[in-house]
Amino acid sequence: MANSREYLLVWDSTMALPNGDMLNEDRPRQDELTGQLEVSDVRIKRFVRDEWINNGFNVLVQRVEDDKGKVLTCQGRVKEISDKNKLKDDQEVREFLLKNYINVRLFGAVVTKPTIDILGPLQVAWSKSVHQAEIKFMQGNAAYAGKEGKGQASIWSKYITPYGLFKTYAVFNKLAAERQGIEVSEADLEKFVTALLDGLRNYRSTSKNQMPRLLVEVIYKDNKLDGEMDYIDFQTPIADLELRNIKDVKLDLTPLGKYYELNEKHIEGVKIYRHPTAIVENIHSDFSLEQA
Repeated sequence: MANSREYLLVWDSTMALPNGDMLNEDRPRQDELTGQLEVSDVRIKRFVRDEWINNGFNVLVQRVEDDKGKVLTCQGRVKEISDKNKLKDDQEVREFLLKNYINVRLFGAVVTKPTIDILGPLQVAWSKSVHQAEIKFMQGNAAYAGKEGKGQASIWSKYITPYGLFKTYAVFNKLAAERQGIEVSEADLEKFVTALLDGLRNYRSTSKNQMPRLLVEVIYKDNKLDGEMDYIDFQTPIADLELRNIKDVKLDLTPLGKYYELNEKHIEGVKIYRHPTAIVENIHSDFSLEQA
C-alpha cells in the first residue's frame, strides 16, 4: 500500500475559460466577494481521466455509446462491463472495477445498480485563484451563417479571463483505502502525478489554455496529514487585475521548508516538480527537485 501524501499544484490559465458555470451564461466561476476565480474538483479530475484514456488506461467515467449510438448511463456502462466479464454479483463487480480501473481505485465510484459505493482515497479540492481576476466578454464573426439564406456570418460570443493563477490541493489518505480494502500502489500515484501534469498541458481547446507551474508532493511515514498544504508565498509587484504572466510571480517555498522542519519525523520525503518558467525560491535542501 502506498503511503499517505498531500499535493499542492500551482497552475495558470491564459486567455481562456478555466471552468465555466453553465447556470451563469458559462462565465468563469468566480467568488463574488473576493473576485477570485474558482475551478471544481470535477474539472481537475477530468484533465487526469482524459490523459489516462489517451494513454490506454481503463477508465470507468467516460463517454461510451451502445451499438445504436446512444450514450450509456453509468449503470449501463457497469452492466456492459459486468456482462462482458461474466461477473456474478455486486461484490465481484466491485472487485473487478477496483482491480482494473485506476480512476475507481483513486477517485472512487457511486453506482446505484448494482449497489457500489466507493469513497475515493484520493480527493481533490476545489481550486481558487490566488488573486482577484478580470473577466472579459468576447465576440467575433463565425465562418458560417446562422441560417441558410442569410447574407452574413453569425456572431459568436464567450466569456474568458485574461489570466488566472490557481492553487489546487489534493490528498491521498492511506487509511481511507485500507478501511475499504482498496490496494493503491506507488505506481498508481505516480500515474496520477504524471496524468495531472500532462493532462493540463495536453488538453487544449478554444476555451482551455492552462499550464502546470509547480507541484509539491509531501509523502508521509504515518497519517499525520496537514489537511491544507497552504505553504507557498506568492509574491508579485503587479496589481491583481493586471497580472498576466507567471514570470511576474515569485513562488517562495520558505513556509513549506518550515513546515517540513517542524514535522520531519512524520515525513518520508518532499518532491518538487517545477516548470522551467516558474520562479521558485528557497527550496529546502532536503527536497528532491524534478522538472514538471
